[in-house]
Amino acid sequence: MYFTQEPKTRREDFFDMDEALREFQRYVRVSKLTLVTGLRRYGKTSLILTGLNEMGEDYVFLDCRLLPAGMISVKDFLKLLIAQARGKVRAALMRVEEVRLAGLGVRVRPSYETLLEALKTIEGKVLVLDEAQELRRSRHRFDKLLAYIYDHLNVRLVVSGSQIGLLHKFLRLEDPEAPLFGRAYAEVRVPRLTRELSLEFLREGFSQHSISPEERLLELAVDSFDGIIGWLSYFGYASVMRGELSEKLVMEVVRMASRLALSEFNHAVQGERYGEVMRIVSLLGKARWGEVKRGVEARLGRIPDKSLAKVLRRLVDMGFLEKVEGAYRIPDPVLARAFREAD
Repeated sequence: MYFTQEPKTRREDFFDMDEALREFQRYVRVSKLTLVTGLRRYGKTSLILTGLNEMGEDYVFLDCRLLPAGMISVKDFLKLLIAQARGKVRAALMRVEEVRLAGLGVRVRPSYETLLEALKTIEGKVLVLDEAQELRRSRHRFDKLLAYIYDHLNVRLVVSGSQIGLLHKFLRLEDPEAPLFGRAYAEVRVPRLTRELSLEFLREGFSQHSISPEERLLELAVDSFDGIIGWLSYFGYASVMRGELSEKLVMEVVRMASRLALSEFNHAVQGERYGEVMRIVSLLGKARWGEVKRGVEARLGRIPDKSLAKVLRRLVDMGFLEKVEGAYRIPDPVLARAFREAD
């Protein structure tokens, strides 16, 4: 069913990403490191889970968003690894956390060595690190850990992230001074749906619930959500749950989604300048450097060029902005609407 809100795990529930799915599966078979990138709600997690399940791969899936806020410790990572592993792997990981002295189980503070020993229990499997850019929040070099896994363990790595710039800065695959430099890797980029595919997704999704909506309402929804499959699915799910489909409901769902997107932004980014830059770009549609600077200074006072550059760079790295032909835009139409309406 297309409109379910949890990540998809079966091909029959996974809409029209056969090419990306085949590419992902081909890379996982031959590559020690596969990246899966795409902005929020593009379907990355569904692609990974569907691909691995269809291949019959044994995998351990870690959602790095579940790591605690603030600085991440080795203990935090090990606890997440144990919590999200299954069956025999989980039991083996729990045993590793204990050190046997004179036949007694003695708890010790997990160290890097403990973690490396724990990782040996998943040899022969695929380790998935979803939203892996979160691992940047640590005094420990988790990119060095990935290099160790790559070089010394029979473990294939799948690393995904929606904050694409931050993910690449964490991995530093092109930096000669970085641990992962020189390792071969493959990357699958998950695109947004075209307008035609967005309409097809909604038609087929509603038909699964024996609903035949007016075409104009589908077009209104596609205009509002612009090919982002997560938002289209959210709209379909809300419509089915309400048992109605009208122009009023379309706009109500858009407003609900906008509030959710704005809440996510405020949780991820704090600081008045960040919100003001987003507001200006949302109002202009596309904004060049000078337009952003004039707008911010009109509301907040003078901002040094270096400070503005830092704000813009971080927003791009986190996927909230993208730079196209010298101008900044908000790639998520729902988030753009949220900032326009918040003005």
